[in-house]
Amino acid sequence: MSRTPAQVLAAMAAAGRLVAYDDAATWADVLFGAGPDGLPSPEGEPDRELLAALAGEYALLDEHAATLSASTRRAWLEDVLGIGRLPALPDRVVAHASVDPKLAPAVVPRGTLLRGGKDAAGNERRYRTLDALTAHGAVLTGVRSLVPGGTAAGLPGVAASAPDFPLRPAAGPDAPHVLRVSSPALAFEGGDLDAVLAFTGATGVAGLAGAVWRCSRADGTVSPTLTGTVAGSSVTVTLPSGCGAPEGTSPWLECVVPPTVPVPEDLSFTGVTVRIARRSPYVPEAAFYNDGAVDVTKEFQPYGAVAKRGDAFYVRSDEAFGKKLATVDILVTILQEGGAPLSASAGGSGIPDRIAKKLQDNLRRMRSAAGEKYPSIADEWESVYGAVSETSTPTVRWQRRVGSGWTDFGTASSSFGTVSATIAGSAVASEPFAVSGQAGHYVRAFLAAGDFGWTAYQQDVADFATQAVAGTTPTPTMPVVPVPPIASELTVRYTTSPVAASRVEARSGWRRQVQPATGTFRPFRRAVSATGAPAMVALGLDLPDAAVGSSVSLWFEIDSAAPCGSSEPVAASWQWWDGSAWAELAVADGTGRLRESGLLRFVVPAGWPPGCPDTAAATGRWIRLVTDQPDRLGDVRDLVLDAVVAEFVSAAAEPALDPSSATALPPGTVKGALTPIRGVKKVTNVASVRGRGPEQDHDYLERASARTRHRGRALTPWDYEQLVALSFPEVAAVLCLPHTDRTGAAAPGSVGLVVVPDRPLDPRPRPSVSLSGRVVDALGPLRPMGAAVHVLCPEYVPVTVVAEITLRRGIAALTGKEAVISALEAVLHPTGTTPVRWGRPLYASTLVAFLERLPVVDVVTSFALHDAGGAAVEQVAVDPCRGLYCSGTDHRLTCEEQL
Repeated sequence: MSRTPAQVLAAMAAAGRLVAYDDAATWADVLFGAGPDGLPSPEGEPDRELLAALAGEYALLDEHAATLSASTRRAWLEDVLGIGRLPALPDRVVAHASVDPKLAPAVVPRGTLLRGGKDAAGNERRYRTLDALTAHGAVLTGVRSLVPGGTAAGLPGVAASAPDFPLRPAAGPDAPHVLRVSSPALAFEGGDLDAVLAFTGATGVAGLAGAVWRCSRADGTVSPTLTGTVAGSSVTVTLPSGCGAPEGTSPWLECVVPPTVPVPEDLSFTGVTVRIARRSPYVPEAAFYNDGAVDVTKEFQPYGAVAKRGDAFYVRSDEAFGKKLATVDILVTILQEGGAPLSASAGGSGIPDRIAKKLQDNLRRMRSAAGEKYPSIADEWESVYGAVSETSTPTVRWQRRVGSGWTDFGTASSSFGTVSATIAGSAVASEPFAVSGQAGHYVRAFLAAGDFGWTAYQQDVADFATQAVAGTTPTPTMPVVPVPPIASELTVRYTTSPVAASRVEARSGWRRQVQPATGTFRPFRRAVSATGAPAMVALGLDLPDAAVGSSVSLWFEIDSAAPCGSSEPVAASWQWWDGSAWAELAVADGTGRLRESGLLRFVVPAGWPPGCPDTAAATGRWIRLVTDQPDRLGDVRDLVLDAVVAEFVSAAAEPALDPSSATALPPGTVKGALTPIRGVKKVTNVASVRGRGPEQDHDYLERASARTRHRGRALTPWDYEQLVALSFPEVAAVLCLPHTDRTGAAAPGSVGLVVVPDRPLDPRPRPSVSLSGRVVDALGPLRPMGAAVHVLCPEYVPVTVVAEITLRRGIAALTGKEAVISALEAVLHPTGTTPVRWGRPLYASTLVAFLERLPVVDVVTSFALHDAGGAAVEQVAVDPCRGLYCSGTDHRLTCEEQL
């Protein structure tokens, strides 16, 4: 230990007090006692000067002696044992090149020097690109991911998309699985109908029992979910309120597999037909008497007040008569006594035929009962009987438009009323026709014969006029005006024959497909590839045709999927969409198959078309990674096109001693290429990775001394921890757990290394895939034969602080809150204490004391510590071996100023 001259003099005085000078004093009294500063006195005496000089020399000797052990140890380690120092390693940047679209593509040659930032000597930094970059000015059109979801086998899965980033494959919405059947036969408004979907050549239709159904609406909305009834190879769905589609499109009915129901992957069929099994009665769109509009929602006269042979009553219903009907019912309610419909009238009187017959019977009985008195009433009786005996029988024929003419359907009737008929052999029940300038699908009730008594009435009027003029006796009676048919209600109901669906399409995950004209159609599939891989991450690029044969470089910024016991490569492969199928794609993958940040490079294949139905994309050229280990993929935080990696080039005389690389270059610091490149507008760094400065004496002595103990062999837990901590500067803390496998369970012969990387801005840092792999590789030749090394993740327990704090006087609330949050995040960080607090619980009182020690805090007036579940607790316990508490990052602090 180095001492000051004063400390040396004090030691001399202490020694002098132990030696007698004479009987009354010691040497300390003679040499040191008189001076106020403890030095010999009087000042200027030779003994004082000699002792002061000697004390100064002792201090210098101490300083020299203090360096001897370290110097000797360093010389022994370096010169005798030959343990060399670790040289500086250059830092790297990921650079993005922006190109002029008019001059694209632009080539950034390998070895191009980039400039930006300052090195340790104050000079401008230089970075050399490690690969050639062909910048196409490509644009990212989309990113898609699909991974299994739920705990039960066969559930729909999870589908996520970007941008916006980040893309977390396991945190997206439920993957859709939808089968849509389109058909004009489904169109209707108001009421309800039963639609029957029949699957031909089908298997697995029973799997649709758990699906819900919905149909399109004319305003572009979708109906509420409906229930379908499965019977054999058919499904019947009752549609309420209407089904339609915007102009120019076809209505549809679709089934949706809920996220709690297994996907019916075994469903297959060769075709789908649509049939309307029931339609509730509804009022048609319009009706006409010849060319005049008739409002059938009120009482109406289908043939006006004066019916004439050849008149027609038209009913328009595009919904029904524009379909391939099986049956149709046109239901008419006639206003007549007892609700009876009008039929043939008696003598032009408008008296219905059935009433006329009853009157005839009554008159015959009256004549018989009159007996001898009959002659006195014979003229009157004959007149009445004749009036109810003469009949005019009209004929009403219901007709539809077929082959540019009118064809009868149903049964001809002597009255206007309800008709029920079977329709067969036509693609539509009635071809389009125009009435009063309105085109549509019409049927008509044609008055083919008779006129409901009007002709007879006209004759009776003429007879009446003749008799009145002639003055005949008895005086003639004015004929009664015939009563025309009057109806109060008209509705239509129908069923249809099966018709092939106009379009059948499916969406299963991101995959969209349309049923082909022939062959078996399988609408649902959870797997993303023919080999059964359940997960993928796909990305679309807007690339020019000129990019064929050139390389494309993309930088993935990824929150690393920590291996947590497994650093082996992921079973995955890259593919590209060739227009009909996915084909293998050769890549240079620096992302570890999307497990950590890195550069992906590939050559654009020929014949690469835009669009991809497997990703529901109409644009972009698509590639994807498929895997059966989706839990090992990372979260994609960003994706940068036209990227290249560049390495720091030191300008120092001895680059191995240049400390510049120890600090990463902040993003955006690179300002461009040292020499202009044709077509390149700008080059800047979007990410940086720090290197390593030259090894300092302290670090060297610690590493080299540890090596003399473990001698390059990993036997004890301390050996493993020292080898990792000293060999990997990016490791902030490491804990060795003997006899522990990759799951954290006890396993003789296995060594678990819990690693915390040096990432102070990450509240829960976990080792990356490459770091874990490098740790395992580095320990491979050092571990005992048969020992297995596994890199584990810490078991973090996030905590949240809710507090009210009174700040010291003069501290602004905003400033104080920022300072408190910064200090709180720092102390809760897993590496916020030395040594790292493995297995130690956190007490609320500890944080209160910490906050009140902060320079900006006066007092904590209210405090609550919440665990990961949100409960307020006094103590947060962690796993006793590999547990660490950390910040939940959502602290709720209220800071109050003091005036």
